[in-house]
Amino acid sequence: MKIALFGAGRMGRTIAHMIKKLGDHSIHSWDEHAEFLTECDKHSSRNIKELDKVEGFDLAISSLPYHLNSYISKLCIDAGITYCDLGGSVPVSKEINDLAKTNNATVFTDLGLAPGWANIMAEEAFQQILKQTSSIPHTINMRCGGLPDKEALAQIDPFNYCLTWSSEGLYNEYVDDSHVLQNHLIARVPSLAEREIVKMDGFPDLEAFTTSGGASHTLYSMKHRGVCNCSYKTLRYKGHLDLMLYFLKRKEFNATQLAELFKQRGSSDVVIVEVEALCPSANITYRKTKVVEAKDGYSAMQRATAGGLVSAIFASPLNHSYPLTYADIDIETFNKNMETLGLN
Repeated sequence: MKIALFGAGRMGRTIAHMIKKLGDHSIHSWDEHAEFLTECDKHSSRNIKELDKVEGFDLAISSLPYHLNSYISKLCIDAGITYCDLGGSVPVSKEINDLAKTNNATVFTDLGLAPGWANIMAEEAFQQILKQTSSIPHTINMRCGGLPDKEALAQIDPFNYCLTWSSEGLYNEYVDDSHVLQNHLIARVPSLAEREIVKMDGFPDLEAFTTSGGASHTLYSMKHRGVCNCSYKTLRYKGHLDLMLYFLKRKEFNATQLAELFKQRGSSDVVIVEVEALCPSANITYRKTKVVEAKDGYSAMQRATAGGLVSAIFASPLNHSYPLTYADIDIETFNKNMETLGLN
């Protein structure tokens, strides 16, 4: 398969590495600042906005900042190339999916970590409850967090967080409203709200709270199939939420100021992905938790995010001329791909 990879930074490099682990594919990467990637057959160092067409590829993947995805997706849709991205912005993903519907194009947005892997696990939870009980789950809870692998004392690092991805993405996640499925209706709730304490083996008590973007189109898919409640929350070490409420709500920090709060931690990071599905009518609770660590020179965030995207792409129908959803993924193939990548 001939693949166009837009964005060759830390995440793009990991995506290219994992694509090669799953098959002998040809990759052409584009990035204005990055050097040639050893995993890629060709690299073009140019401004993405200078591209006026993309041709000759079977698949395009964007690991660019979300605000560039609309531009790249249009070029791919115009050229009849299947388009996929890491997503994270609800309005941008909606714009891309609407354009794909109008043009009978295949696109798959929101394929990173959350949205992405967490939502695929939610789909798996739905299928497992349905298989075991022939009943629709009443509630599905998605939780995900990228954390330092060890909790620090408050006087050393009060935030207990290391920024391993886009500061703009984190800022939007924390300040934009969140959407949830409540009592069969889609509702808007503030981010940094609805705190709950989560207990997990091997970790101190964690706190989970609402953030934007992570639920993606899972909410609509679950609502359509009769699920009563569905939500996404971010996981952090206790104490992080109160500090974010102070700096973002009271002090009104911007994305740059937010990023400057977080120290560079010497320890490695860890990613936790957890999904819980409840079916009270059958007295069944399904819970699945995955913990990803840094390995082979790649951070846990790189591995979990790129692994979710690449595994999903190669477990999906890529030529069906409509926007794909997590329900289109073959869960068994996805899990096998994740196992091959050392993530399952």
